[in-house]
Amino acid sequence: MTTLLEDREVDLDDLDFEQQLTEDSSLFAEEPLDEDAVKWAQWITERILYFMSILVGHPLYPYQYKLAYRIVHSVVTNDGAEITALMARQSGKTETVADVLATLMILLPRLAPRYPVWFSDYKDGVMIGCFAPTDEQAQTLFSRIVQRLTSPQALELLADEEINDRPVAKGKLLELVQCKSFVRLQTAHPKASIESKTYHIIVIDEAQDCDRKVVRKSIHPMGASTNATRIKIGTPSYTKGEFYEAIRTNKRKEGSRGGVKNHFEANWREVIKYNKKYRKFIAKEKEDIGEDSDEFQLAYNLKWLLERGMFTTEDQMDSLGDKGMHIIRSWKKSPLIAGIDVARRQDSTVVTVGWVDWDMPDESGYFDHRILNWLELHGDRWEEQYAQVVDFLAPYDIKFVAVDGQGMGDIFADRLDRLMPGVEVYPLESTLQEQSKRWKHLTTLMERELISWPAHAETRRLRTYKRFRAQMLDAERNYKGKNMMVAAPEVADAHDDYVDSLALMTWLTKDITMPEVEVSENQFYARSRAS
Repeated sequence: MTTLLEDREVDLDDLDFEQQLTEDSSLFAEEPLDEDAVKWAQWITERILYFMSILVGHPLYPYQYKLAYRIVHSVVTNDGAEITALMARQSGKTETVADVLATLMILLPRLAPRYPVWFSDYKDGVMIGCFAPTDEQAQTLFSRIVQRLTSPQALELLADEEINDRPVAKGKLLELVQCKSFVRLQTAHPKASIESKTYHIIVIDEAQDCDRKVVRKSIHPMGASTNATRIKIGTPSYTKGEFYEAIRTNKRKEGSRGGVKNHFEANWREVIKYNKKYRKFIAKEKEDIGEDSDEFQLAYNLKWLLERGMFTTEDQMDSLGDKGMHIIRSWKKSPLIAGIDVARRQDSTVVTVGWVDWDMPDESGYFDHRILNWLELHGDRWEEQYAQVVDFLAPYDIKFVAVDGQGMGDIFADRLDRLMPGVEVYPLESTLQEQSKRWKHLTTLMERELISWPAHAETRRLRTYKRFRAQMLDAERNYKGKNMMVAAPEVADAHDDYVDSLALMTWLTKDITMPEVEVSENQFYARSRAS
């Protein structure tokens, strides 16, 4: 029988994955995967995506392929990843997820007998739950999966004697009759009573509008027994929510040691690189609603129009970062300052070194500041940290150091004062009033663009830079009376050590005026922040 696969000159045995590696117990070790297992997982992921291209009849754009690859790889390795995708409206994010899910529903049960150690969980079918804030929104993704599995091309493929399956839709459930894979539509509305189910894959569409409590207490547990892969897709909103926090978590983890990329973005500029029709559509949208409108910024430019509760924004961070500046690991040409936030509980000790243009205060007496470098230390082995901090600061002409005086900070400052003769070390109070002064001072410097940091392409790949940026963007602003406080949100893996260290450092210039010094030509202004 001539099948769709034969028409395309593709051997079904090839698509059914003849084993290319020796299947022994050592290959399938528990996490972390050994080298052979890693290679095999990559290979099988690529073959599954190849099958998908035949099932849906078209290739994916590069930004779609990256998302699809990560989803498949997560399911293959059962790493229980939470994958987030922030993509412009009509960019194909829902299509991509639908393509992947339809493919996995067909293939995984058929791979289970051949590779039982990897896929035995799917021998009785793949269980998928599709959620959205309302039934109507959830129907969008669900209907796309139905379309994928009921298209003439898919039906021809399913009818092949080596697959021999057919889809049956019953209300909010679509099932493949032979392999028992299914996808179920469910609402994530706070007032809905979500019946407890079990899934291998959980997908939340329009995740920006989903209620945090419903997602975490009702939906997430449905994947507990299977270590389910969770996929959250959507666009930005006016306020933070569970989706925003999931994205921030993924960005933080990517910047950590051994981090994996679990967040994917594609704004309109990325999409028009590959889709000429989308370019025309965007041009019309700019005319109709305006590029600066909230609707355009949210739907196509992927800008979170957050409430005033955020300490800073991505736009401000991008503006203040100097893309022509590398990390400066040594500086003796002028007196420098440093801020040290000492670790408490699960936090890190962070040191921020800064340059100050002492000779050129603005009309209000504020100095220009530039971060030169960061140091992050983990744990509470204080004797080791004292030495590490001194060694880190040795290549710099440090004149003043500010240390958060609460907890171990007072002792830390005293030890540094003894170890660094000639450096003035200040243990700063951390009362509500004193912290408020520091935060307001730093805010003023940022608003006046009198603070900047290295943001060269090479620097942006550094873990310290990623941690700094993530913590700055996570930091929330709130008021206690007239006092302004800035702190990390109360979510897992959120910290504010880099932010505190920066505030401590910049506070040193509030009341300090350097004596007259000879400073060499300022090389920093030869660099353009916009470069």
